[in-house]
Amino acid sequence: LAPGIAVAVLYVVVVLMAGRFFQRPGVLFVGFACIALTILSYVVQHGETYGPALIRCLVSIAAITITTFLALRIQSAGAVLREQADLLETTHDAIFVRDMNDIITFWNRGAEELYAWPREEAVGKVTHELLQTVFPAPLQDIKAALIRDNRWEGELTHTKRDGSEVVVASRWSMQRNRAGRPLAILETNNDVTERKRTENALRRSEANLADAQKLSKTGS
Repeated sequence: LAPGIAVAVLYVVVVLMAGRFFQRPGVLFVGFACIALTILSYVVQHGETYGPALIRCLVSIAAITITTFLALRIQSAGAVLREQADLLETTHDAIFVRDMNDIITFWNRGAEELYAWPREEAVGKVTHELLQTVFPAPLQDIKAALIRDNRWEGELTHTKRDGSEVVVASRWSMQRNRAGRPLAILETNNDVTERKRTENALRRSEANLADAQKLSKTGS
């Protein structure tokens, strides 16, 4: 590489590093400083002459400008993702994300509280193995419906870390990439165990009442 190109590559690396450690004003300062140093270097070495050196200088400036723009875009996207993750942490719902192999990649505070599995132990595990999920239908059928409709809702039975069971109202949402291919699954679970117990107790009471009425009519 020519010395000018080598220096330009070094400046590009500096801008990328700035994107990791500085906020937007700092990245812009570093980018402008690298452009200014590139121009100053050209003027000192070549003065007002034109030729291949000028072309290399312009290419270097373009590369630094593009890199600065990309560093700011990446930084902005990262900030949005962090804000979204913070929002998921504020809800009491158990929320986690798993890839298409059902490997957990995100596990919020609500999931920690519901299942008693800390994030460090949950992430990287197969969700249905970790929670010993009992499905209302074959898993392949559920996944087929999810891929077709981009969502699925139903009740699942999970096992907590202490071995107790919990019934959840589960909502699955499919996340796709720009090409439309399935990328990940966002699962939101609400504990409905007590509600199910109340409903079951009510049904048993109604059944017992119906039996008692039948016996009463038979006896009369």
